[in-house]
Amino acid sequence: MTEVRVGLIEFGKALNASVTLPGLGELPGGQVSAGRAVRGARARLKRADRILADNLRLGIMVRKKFFSSDVEPVTDAGFLKDVFVAVGRTDLGPGDALELYTDDMVGPDTSRQLCMATVLAPAYDQLTGFHVQVRSERGVLRFGALTGLFRGGRPVGQPMRVLGLFGPAGPLPELPSGQLGTVLLGFQCDVPPMAGDALTAYEEPAHDHLERREGTAHVHGVTDLGNGSVVAAVEVPDGRTNNLLTVGTRARLLRPVGTTFNERSTVVATDLRILSVARGGVAMRTAAGTGVFTLGLATRDVRQNDIVETYVPVDAPVLAPPPVSAPLPVALVDVNTAAGPELARLPGMTPERVNEALEQRRRQGGFPDVEAFGVAAGLQPHEIVRLRGRATAGQAPVIAQRETGVRQLDI
Repeated sequence: MTEVRVGLIEFGKALNASVTLPGLGELPGGQVSAGRAVRGARARLKRADRILADNLRLGIMVRKKFFSSDVEPVTDAGFLKDVFVAVGRTDLGPGDALELYTDDMVGPDTSRQLCMATVLAPAYDQLTGFHVQVRSERGVLRFGALTGLFRGGRPVGQPMRVLGLFGPAGPLPELPSGQLGTVLLGFQCDVPPMAGDALTAYEEPAHDHLERREGTAHVHGVTDLGNGSVVAAVEVPDGRTNNLLTVGTRARLLRPVGTTFNERSTVVATDLRILSVARGGVAMRTAAGTGVFTLGLATRDVRQNDIVETYVPVDAPVLAPPPVSAPLPVALVDVNTAAGPELARLPGMTPERVNEALEQRRRQGGFPDVEAFGVAAGLQPHEIVRLRGRATAGQAPVIAQRETGVRQLDI
């Protein structure tokens, strides 16, 4: 299965900013503003236009009881519901959002191990889920670390976050080697921990952010160019004033299904490139703000109602489109001296029009400019425009005029 976006939790919109759980402390409150929030789901932390962290997990999720200050655990929460969550970070605040998703094919990098702790005694609580007493054997185990359970030397279950670290005196930021402590894992555990398991922490690259989201646009119509790419008519809704659509930027294609109350979006393509951007028929390098645009995309699998999401990975700066080599200079056709075969190579010149142009040139002695040549040949205005850059009108050859007996002054 490819990535499916299942929900979005936005912080700062809940009725209560936080709730306090005994022995755990404050949990930040957010509102489910899209789809559903499911306990245990993977999540990304989005702040403004930056993705700050990935492979987080909704390890704990609670709601306040009606007409009470007490809280209760919930397994899922729907559209516009307030929830309080633990994901292994303490910096969630107003303006932040958790993008919830599932992806059984792409997981976190677990190739580099930082430390290991031995599980001594597992326990379970209905409100906060699993927690284990451990002894740190190698390295330093830290709050928020990405970890995995090993049993008999083999991994079991999915990677998890350390949702809390506790010593005899209370919460700890880290557990040094050789010390005993309690690790809160919540409801992330696909396989309940057992005594003798190893809890291993994985190394994660240090970045200020993982990617920058430049913009999104909704597809309203598609034209297949037949060369492996399409031109999509897209609209950026009002309210997205910081939206950018830039030629060369990477893009994902999301395909929504469901209703507002349970919408899910499947990522059907990623690492695409924006080939072109235009507005009102005018091509541009970057289009900002809201409105209707046309985008050239390097894929043919685009449908109406798809969403184009542009992004810039932190380790892969956006690549500019390949430079267009300067065209070779084209020899201009002189319409006052060129023979018939040369005139036939000009845009719009049929054999009939070539003959007419030659006849008019013979009668008039030449043309003052390219436009006059086009009119004489019978070209339409839009066809005459195409002659620019292809033809020129040099000095007409001197043709002896027959004496008419009438002076020009008399005329």
